[in-house]
Amino acid sequence: MSLRSRLILTHVSVILLTLVIIGVSLVYILRDYQRQIQLARLGDAVVPLSFQARAMLLNDVAPREILNRLETEAGGVGHVMLITEKGLVLADAANGLTNRTVRLNRQIPEKDFFWGQHILKVNNTERVLLYVGIAAGKASGQTVYVALSAVERPILSALEDILPSLLVAGGITLFLSLIAALLLARSIAKPLTRLAQATEAVARGQYDHRVSGTGGDEIGRLAASFNAMAERVQRSRQMEKDFVANVSHELKTPLTSIQGFSQAILDGAVQDFSHVRRAAQTIFEETARMARLVGDLLVLARFESGEMPLAMETLDLNQLLPHWIECLQPRAKSQGETLITVMDPLLPIAGDAGRLEQVVINLVENAIKYNRPGGTVTVTAKAPAVESATKSSVLARRRAAQVLGTRWVTIAVTDTGAGIPKEDLPRVFERFYRGDKARVAGGTGLGLSIAHEIVAAHGGKIIVESEIGRGSTFTVQLPVK
Repeated sequence: MSLRSRLILTHVSVILLTLVIIGVSLVYILRDYQRQIQLARLGDAVVPLSFQARAMLLNDVAPREILNRLETEAGGVGHVMLITEKGLVLADAANGLTNRTVRLNRQIPEKDFFWGQHILKVNNTERVLLYVGIAAGKASGQTVYVALSAVERPILSALEDILPSLLVAGGITLFLSLIAALLLARSIAKPLTRLAQATEAVARGQYDHRVSGTGGDEIGRLAASFNAMAERVQRSRQMEKDFVANVSHELKTPLTSIQGFSQAILDGAVQDFSHVRRAAQTIFEETARMARLVGDLLVLARFESGEMPLAMETLDLNQLLPHWIECLQPRAKSQGETLITVMDPLLPIAGDAGRLEQVVINLVENAIKYNRPGGTVTVTAKAPAVESATKSSVLARRRAAQVLGTRWVTIAVTDTGAGIPKEDLPRVFERFYRGDKARVAGGTGLGLSIAHEIVAAHGGKIIVESEIGRGSTFTVQLPVK
């Protein structure tokens, strides 16, 4: 059964159940109302009979004779009964209660009135007898009441007059609720159907398939989540295709060189020892290049799978960072560039020294590689100043500790090169993505991707800013321990 059918059936079932509950409740409400109306009619009709009964009691007329005379005056509203103040029935016209005792419920404050009910058994069926009486006089020293009695109408008979109206109202309600159920089922099932079709389309490989927005409700948020998921899947698939293409491209060049030179050696085309040595050197360099590429890919894969262990230790960058930068001074001098380090006193951080060194060296090497001749590479390390809590109160030390937990150590590498085009900035941390100048400079195109993963694994972030003709700045932010 479809979702739309289940929604309609559920809605109609709820409406029918509601109508049944309302009908049953209405029956009980009408029963009490009907009883009150019937007692009121008996009370109105018994008042004039009490005056006649009083006159006859003053003339010592027998109860049976009084009953016979008043029965004709009852007007079909009920049957006459004569009852003493103790509930003894002196005479009963129709229900066979003569010389039996019934219960009297006094009407307060009108103490001369009473009402009551009695269970009659007629043909093994219990019927409720209602009666209302009023004091008429005295006989044999006891107060005598004249009462009118009538069998209570059945519960269902109370619905006879309003049943047609109830059926019409129930039918209209059911019809309107059915229309509402159809509209509700359509508003829910139609977007879900589109989502199901879109899911099937994505499963078939149509990753550009999207679902139109359906508002801000749960289904709308589901559609938005699906579109975001489909976009991420499409991006992932595109990155996978680009990855395969880039790996193939990066491996093709060294493999071609290795194959060409080794084939030349095998064919005897290279006989001179110097030429053989040069061919072997080329093969060695291309093999090393492939090894670096495979190694970088392995590092990225282990970071993405969460299987790359980090030796998290307390690091003092005040000592480590200058040592890392000093190792790159010869490289900068060979390029005719100036490498400058500007450091503030840095707070300790928790991290893997080897991996963070890899990040810093990669950023500085890139800055040297893509800088202009005679340019400057500046490494700036800063940490926000925190008030000393050594001589302050415990509360101040706690506040300082909270500040420490929200501060960052910032390491910025700035060059004075040609800069990165604005359209390339969002993609500089993608695998194998290299601008035209980067391709000329060589490299695997994985260094910044690895640096991004390392920084993220330390709970930090890396950002880039650049201006054409003025250079670029790569900024690493690491949380203070």
